Amino acid sequence: MTATTQLPPPLQQGLSALVEGAQAAFGEDLLAVVLFGSAAEGRLRSASDLNLVIVLRRFDGIGVDEFRDSYRLAHAAARVRAMFLLGSELEMAAQLFPVKITDILLRRIVLYGTDPFAGLEIPRDALRHQAMQMLTNLTLVLRERYALLSLREDKLAPVLGEVAPPLRACAAALLTLEGRTTVSPRAALEAVIGECGDPRWTDVPELFQKVRQGLVLAPGQARSALFAVIDLAANLQTRLQAAAGVSR
Repeated sequence: MTATTQLPPPLQQGLSALVEGAQAAFGEDLLAVVLFGSAAEGRLRSASDLNLVIVLRRFDGIGVDEFRDSYRLAHAAARVRAMFLLGSELEMAAQLFPVKITDILLRRIVLYGTDPFAGLEIPRDALRHQAMQMLTNLTLVLRERYALLSLREDKLAPVLGEVAPPLRACAAALLTLEGRTTVSPRAALEAVIGECGDPRWTDVPELFQKVRQGLVLAPGQARSALFAVIDLAANLQTRLQAAAGVSR
């Protein structure tokens, strides 16, 4: 098992037990266990999930039944959430979920097996299309939430926390399409905002952090940030359209 020293010891022990349980349950059908997301990046928050990809040769009921207790214990104790993916489905997943797979490529630690994502190619058109779709959905959600909740900023502020992960993921997708590298979706969003130079967006990353940490925003901040994020999403969409013709 690859070291995960950035995690608290109880979580490391829980992951070790989970991997051992997966090996015992799936045997030779277990190809890899990969930790991804904020935990792999070393930015795990108290409310964060531990996200795993468990790559199998086949999804067999007997093996899954044997693994169930290990998984339920890890889910209850450490908010572990697993994506069960067959090795034969990796290329299809890259085509159908390119933004998610791009995130995994940026932030992953192989806990068991050979890295199944090494050398995996993300189709550019699929990545751009899904990022555009996510940004459009994000904008529609923000508009609806504002119409419903704008009289209560304490209700409006958490919406910013909900849209932070997809917005960051789309920023990472954009930089990938532009042929650039980044260490994380969060860093990608900060880079995009820094390049734009628009003062309306400068404080967005910090506000995201405050909201996701449960801190209270100053009066009026949630409202102004919501409209800033809508405009930022539009800016990302414009850049994604331009990136369609950028070659690697």
